[in-house]
Amino acid sequence: MSAARVPASRLAHSRVAVTTRLVRAEVMKIRTTRAWWLFVGGFAVCTALAALLGWTGHHTELYPPSGLTNEADALAQAARDRTQAGADALAASMMTVGQGLLVLVALLLGVQVATSEYDARTMTSTFLVTPRRELVIGAKLVTTAAFGAAFWAVTTVVNGMMTRVFLAAGHLPGSLGSSDVVRAVAMALLAYVLWALFGLGLGAVLRNQAVAAVAAIAIYAGGLAAVELVVHLLYDTFHTSWLLGLAVLAPAEAANVMIATGQAFQGAPPWWAGAVVMAGYGLALTAAGVIQIRRRDVT
Repeated sequence: MSAARVPASRLAHSRVAVTTRLVRAEVMKIRTTRAWWLFVGGFAVCTALAALLGWTGHHTELYPPSGLTNEADALAQAARDRTQAGADALAASMMTVGQGLLVLVALLLGVQVATSEYDARTMTSTFLVTPRRELVIGAKLVTTAAFGAAFWAVTTVVNGMMTRVFLAAGHLPGSLGSSDVVRAVAMALLAYVLWALFGLGLGAVLRNQAVAAVAAIAIYAGGLAAVELVVHLLYDTFHTSWLLGLAVLAPAEAANVMIATGQAFQGAPPWWAGAVVMAGYGLALTAAGVIQIRRRDVT
């Protein structure tokens, strides 16, 4: 019995070692391309810009200028922001500021991971070195999810420092440890990872890097616009409020609903509905990409 266990343990250890080497190889493939610096530079600029705009926008919300047409509503919102619940919601919003734009970088990175070897015609060599495709696929999945989580970590640290200073400067009772903040940050992590895997699956299905990148942007922005248009046409026709909630079917809107502390938009479903929709899209497209990689001839 013990003799039979030794080979099994060695086999498991060998698989872990191979997977680790493959993940390192995937990371190197990303970091040694010129596109990597575009991702890093673009992400850094967008993160800084989002933090600046978030600070400015929330400062204006706390101290609304006089003479506004909706001055009474603005002052009422400022008063709510200074309550415990309002400050917690404001902190959650600041901790996830800019996500709507920044997840696009994770999406495109996922496309890059899936299509770079097809574009460079090195996928055949990869499978010759590692004939077991599931190990290569697993390494790509792990690497893509890890980079999505890394992007989330960077934005969370930057936004965390900004939010802490903002709360202290405004003498607000909000806490970074509140349930609103913890849930929003956790859902943001899920969003980054799912968008990255979404891009990986899309790239694996389409293979062509330029086509997949354009398709990713079209699905992200165009899908939101198309769903919003259809939803509002239906609402204008039937005047039923629940129809407005169907906007969550757009992946970008589902991601926004996930992190919202209140109602993301008029008629929006609760946050968990956005998480379910986004997880469904991400996992379905990832599965489609995995099937394509396993079955398609790469020569």
